[in-house]
Amino acid sequence: MKHLIAALTLGAAMALPQASYACAQLSANVWMCDRGTPWETATWDVIGDGSTRYLGEVIFNFTEEWPGHEITDPAATLEEQYTTYAEWIAGDGGPAPDVRQIDQIKTPQGETLRHLQYDEIEGARTMSAVMLSQVGDARIMLYLDTADSMPLAEMDKLSYDVAMMLRDTCADEVSCAEGYTPPETGTD
Repeated sequence: MKHLIAALTLGAAMALPQASYACAQLSANVWMCDRGTPWETATWDVIGDGSTRYLGEVIFNFTEEWPGHEITDPAATLEEQYTTYAEWIAGDGGPAPDVRQIDQIKTPQGETLRHLQYDEIEGARTMSAVMLSQVGDARIMLYLDTADSMPLAEMDKLSYDVAMMLRDTCADEVSCAEGYTPPETGTD
């Protein structure tokens, strides 16, 4: 399912200067300020469209162009946009996700609607966090996927931490400064 969405966004993706700052630019309007966290040294997918990071066995994908993003009415809630997305996914014919937790996270610059669930990607069962985040004036869809052996509590913390790092600017004065050299990137 998510790979189909990645294929849809491949053509729309733009090259971003992710590797140069600890506040990584995820899209034209959203940054992930991860200095001092394991995400700072996560590996970027250098072959794809620049919308994937790897932290060990965890795959992190993100896009501002998901099914339902075209609902541009500022009064549309995250839940309404997520419902449109979920209906599109269901129409794709894959198995329905086994949703274990739905909640909202208040973040420094907005809020995140989060679904923690078991999912199926290319025939393999995964533990996933599917999040729709309002960051300033922008909305972005975030996906964290890993093996289904990851405990729900661990995905809860991991996805919460990612949501809390989202900003609408490169907000970290240290890592956004000219000449900042991030730590060595991980090889996982």
